[in-house]
Amino acid sequence: MSDAPIYPVEDGPGAGAVIEVTVRVMVGPERSTVLVERRGEPAALYETRAHGHEADGLGAAVEAAVRRGLAGLKG
Repeated sequence: MSDAPIYPVEDGPGAGAVIEVTVRVMVGPERSTVLVERRGEPAALYETRAHGHEADGLGAAVEAAVRRGLAGLKG
């Protein structure tokens, strides 16, 4: 068996900080609540939306949350 690490590059698991973003969609009988957040921070997105529009703009909200997390790592 080889002693080489499974992830031989410096950005493998455990090599640094983790930016975790959670997306929740709570579907109600008349509308849905959409929440995008990073633990310990105010929500990047918290909106009530009509059914069928839950996913609108989620990519931008997730991207913004990740960018804020990266900016926080830089000091």
